Amino acid sequence: MKTLAKAVAVASLVSASALTAQVANAEVSFNAALVSDYVWRGQSQTDNGVAVQGGADYSHESGAYAGVWGSNVDFGDDDNIEYDLYVGYATEVNGLELDLGYISYNYDDSGDCCSEIYVGVAKGAASAMISIDAENQENTYLEGGYSLELPEDLGLDLHAGYNIPDEGDEVIDLAATIGKSLEMVDVSATITYIDSDFVEDDVLFFLTASKEF
Repeated sequence: MKTLAKAVAVASLVSASALTAQVANAEVSFNAALVSDYVWRGQSQTDNGVAVQGGADYSHESGAYAGVWGSNVDFGDDDNIEYDLYVGYATEVNGLELDLGYISYNYDDSGDCCSEIYVGVAKGAASAMISIDAENQENTYLEGGYSLELPEDLGLDLHAGYNIPDEGDEVIDLAATIGKSLEMVDVSATITYIDSDFVEDDVLFFLTASKEF
């Protein structure tokens, strides 16, 4: 279960945003992806199985946005679907891209829900974000990323995450993703590593195909 107490790394998805429509100075976009394993903060959310994912985003020219995203999950219990709801505000100040938002993680059968408040900053190829337990501040997740352009129109995304619980063990996760945009679909390959005292250190590899429609 993706509760904040068990949080251990970032979902490496390739979000395909397309089919944009202008509605009252706003933009609506949609994304869909097929992944060989749904990995979130270094741990599989599908018991190393395939996931079908998709979402929709609403962005206003003021910088305000909201969205919904869903995926199948497998935790060995009755939960089969995860759906995330989020709202936020993004802007640029002195060349820095800033992002402030709120996200809730929800599950279909158990009704379990946890939420985070996040603040992100990016400049050029570098980015950083802090996510804090929105209910009782018992968990903090720090992450940083860097994107590189490679030959043959390939892209490399590097990620490092650091989970700091109020009590218990700290967790480090690392990920590297190589991706390429093809004519009909975006494809990527990701390898992740997690270092934790309460779960077995693990290396996971998964493939992603995302479709713009």
